[in-house]
Amino acid sequence: HFFCREFVVPGKCFTSYADQIAILTDRGLSIPNDREAIRILSHENYYRLINGYKDLFLATGSPSEFYIPGATLAEIHALYRFDEELRALFLRVFLVLENRLKAYIAYEFSKVHGACNYLDANNYNYIPRYRFEINKLIGKIQNTISEKSPQDKRLQHYQSNHNGDIPLWVIINLLTLGNVSKFFKYMQPKEQNEVARRVSMKPNHVNNYYNNITLARNICAHGERFFNFKFNTQINILPEHLALQIPFRNGMPENGSRDMFAVLLMVKYLLDDPDLFDRLKTSISQSLNGLQGELHSISIEDVMKEMGYPSNWMNA
Repeated sequence: HFFCREFVVPGKCFTSYADQIAILTDRGLSIPNDREAIRILSHENYYRLINGYKDLFLATGSPSEFYIPGATLAEIHALYRFDEELRALFLRVFLVLENRLKAYIAYEFSKVHGACNYLDANNYNYIPRYRFEINKLIGKIQNTISEKSPQDKRLQHYQSNHNGDIPLWVIINLLTLGNVSKFFKYMQPKEQNEVARRVSMKPNHVNNYYNNITLARNICAHGERFFNFKFNTQINILPEHLALQIPFRNGMPENGSRDMFAVLLMVKYLLDDPDLFDRLKTSISQSLNGLQGELHSISIEDVMKEMGYPSNWMNA
């Protein structure tokens, strides 16, 4: 069903929507309505849709890629749209977390070192193993000022009226969450403790959480598959792991250490806002319920297992 054209990049073949449908049906995917299938395939990139979300619908043990009985294109598309909803829900919360961390850092650092002394490496925890990264961070802040100044009237105001001194609470809003996380990591311990105290956590846990949140935020912002994302670094054991009776393996909980349930738990602690957290859980539950109504060949429990969500996750 592949029809290569002369203008196609060597090794790659162009496939029309009709060809794509034929490929999928040959592999056992049910597509009862070609017109609806063409609408879906024309709106979504085939690679993002099929390659990104087909795995739960594939038969195991098959020597070639083949779909389980009853699997439909509509189900794959439903999972795809659920993931879009999930990204949107978490991205809104990640932005709240980002703004709060920026506010905490700007206040605690400026209280000790002054508002404009963030380019002095000695105001950080300038121990030997951190020196290269601290200098690198300062360079990124300087580059941000240089790159943003021509278009940013706030920076221009301080440069023209305050001897070029730009307060940290201004410049920190222009830094990426990744750079702000590094700023926190390299703060002097006393100030770092003050920031961590705002969310009743240890500094090393805050650092770990924000490193992971940065990865998750970037996935959401770039529209990548999110629902079954896994972190490389685990989070610490929390009371929720025990309260929800999550099984342990090799000393770590099977759910909620580096999966999507871990994202939810990290958000809970970093937000320190029960009402906002409850609204997030309610929205996730509604999205799961909506997806459940569109699944037929697999169950919603299959999806939740991929997410690392235990059956009693709403009690977190």
